Amino acid sequence: MNGGRCKRPISSGLGRGTMAETSVKKSKLTESDWISGLPDDLLRQILSEVSTKESVSTSVMSKRWRNLWKHVPALDLDSSKFTDEWDLEDFFDSFVESDENLKIKRFKWIYNVEEHFHSAFVSRIDLVVSRGVCDFTLLSKVNTEEESVRMPLSLYSCSTLVNLTLYGVVFDAPRSELVSLPCLKTMHLEAVKFDGESILEALISSCSVLDELIIVTHHGDFLGVVCVRSPSLRRFKLESMREEYEECEDPDVEIDAPKLEYMSITDYQSESFIIHNVSPSAKVNIDLVFDVEDDDCMIHDFLTAISTVGELTISARTLEMIHEYSETESVPQFSNLSCLHATFSESSWEMFPTFLGCCPNLHSLHLEFDYLPKMEKNNLSFVPQCFQSSLEFVQLKAPITVTETPSKMQLAMYFIRNCLVLKKLMVNESFGNVMNKVRKIPKRATGCEVVMLKPACEDVSDGSSLLPMIYKDMFIPKILDQ
Repeated sequence: MNGGRCKRPISSGLGRGTMAETSVKKSKLTESDWISGLPDDLLRQILSEVSTKESVSTSVMSKRWRNLWKHVPALDLDSSKFTDEWDLEDFFDSFVESDENLKIKRFKWIYNVEEHFHSAFVSRIDLVVSRGVCDFTLLSKVNTEEESVRMPLSLYSCSTLVNLTLYGVVFDAPRSELVSLPCLKTMHLEAVKFDGESILEALISSCSVLDELIIVTHHGDFLGVVCVRSPSLRRFKLESMREEYEECEDPDVEIDAPKLEYMSITDYQSESFIIHNVSPSAKVNIDLVFDVEDDDCMIHDFLTAISTVGELTISARTLEMIHEYSETESVPQFSNLSCLHATFSESSWEMFPTFLGCCPNLHSLHLEFDYLPKMEKNNLSFVPQCFQSSLEFVQLKAPITVTETPSKMQLAMYFIRNCLVLKKLMVNESFGNVMNKVRKIPKRATGCEVVMLKPACEDVSDGSSLLPMIYKDMFIPKILDQ
């Protein structure tokens, strides 16, 4: 019986039509499965760019794909997604034993166990290091004194390591000759403890080609002094996760990095912050205060050290510190500064023209005000040098809740009437009720344009912290019985 099948067409024309339809279907099938036609080496390279959970999921596609993931030079684990430690160990062992010659170029482990076994942990990390790891990430959620996750000595001298990211681990004090990371270019350390004040300095100094360093401090990290001495470092980020209610300061800092092009200090409060050397015309983001009573000398040295930068972003609380300092001491000239982004609070409002006077060659200015005083309290008579020669772009932001219309007008007027080469004045929606009047202000600069910025979305960035990565939902399917 033919059942539901169509009879073979008698007409040769119809026959040719049916064969053509079949050819089209085969062509579409071939196109949809084109990736399976790639060589295994290329497929493994593709799978190494995704997480292990995604790599494993391809095993159900066909017989060819069934074991392909076991030969991918990348391993991405999350302990919390396994039934228990034994399940994870079985998976790990199955992976590394399936190909003893496999290089593990990329390794990531979100480590969270009920009971930490140091020897077993070290043996697995040693194995990863011996397989020529280049990108190593370990994020530990084990957080007890009795079960500190300590890094094995093999990691201190990994000759292939290029990128290192660590959270919640401990570095012991090794012999100096054991510390050598000749290929390391990026290092990201958060909530990392060091059993010795000079370990961090030795670790950084051992990286002869280090390009980017990120350190996020937590209370109780025992970092000692954050001493950054590197002839190659170009980018440095330092961020504190210290809570405001914690009565403690962040570790002292000392920086000597002549090639440093970008430095970001966020939410930091320490007794000492010394900068010996950074690249001229560097880009710097500063949110820092000194936790000492008599800090004039410290502030003077700090301001002098950053006075050569080309681009500066400075927080309201740092400006408050500088304001207090400026009442008795002079602020140095920022002669190289071409772009300034500053936030002024109520207490530091009165110093903003004076601070601009320290920036004679300013080209672009972004000002944010937490507060605008009443018109009679404004003192905007001083005209900085940059208004006469270099300032071309100004952006003003005030809280939408500010209702002081005369103050908004006076602030806009201050720039429009005094800046000789101003090309564009940009204001946020807070100036909406005075925008028509602002556009009618007589301008000193021919062709100056006044525009309103579109409402900006609130910045919800988590900064440099690894916490969002640690608690991101992940899933690794069960594959051991396949």
